[in-house]
Amino acid sequence: MSETGSPGKTQKGGQQQRRQLRERKQRKLYLEEWALGDDDLEGTRGFSVSEKLESSKFAQTGMVREMRGSDLSVAFLQQYGFNIPLLFREKTGLGLRMPDSNEFTINDVRLCVGSRRVLDVMDVNTQKNLQMTMKEWQQYYDNPQKDRLLNVISLEFSHTRLDNYVQCPEIVRQIDWVDVVWPKRLKDSQREGTNVLGEMMYPKVQKYCLMSVKNCYT
Repeated sequence: MSETGSPGKTQKGGQQQRRQLRERKQRKLYLEEWALGDDDLEGTRGFSVSEKLESSKFAQTGMVREMRGSDLSVAFLQQYGFNIPLLFREKTGLGLRMPDSNEFTINDVRLCVGSRRVLDVMDVNTQKNLQMTMKEWQQYYDNPQKDRLLNVISLEFSHTRLDNYVQCPEIVRQIDWVDVVWPKRLKDSQREGTNVLGEMMYPKVQKYCLMSVKNCYT
């Protein structure tokens, strides 16, 4: 004599199966909708920033405010605020000093901050962090055969030799809380060039060197 399931159990089982199929279908559609394209997976950008800035299509949308360096002042910020990016075609009038981009290389960075300086490095595709020495980073950077995309965005180089080659824009120095509010004697007593918290006498967040290879983004 065989036993048969009750109609209630059969109906309940069918409803559960249909619900599972519907949920799987919804998850599939969700993943397809938000899936990254090949360009995104490879870290490439599918548009030109300069093209967008020059396009008449975006001319009246207030995307950026184009200015001359001599026009940027504390009074300007007090009157207009800082709600959109400011675009400067050249650095004249900003009080900004930088190394010559045609001559300054990754090797110069290593010589200035030291081969053993530990860097926080980001894997572009996974957005996970790892650590490398400056020497290891230069070896990766100079190697034409790269098996992954890595990015350095947090090398703070104050109190290293690189500090002597870079000066922040004058407007930054006028309103920077580290310079304006923090006790000057503490900043002047800083000797350590790394970001070891135990050796930090002030918020060491003023000068950063960003180093990226082709197709990097964050």
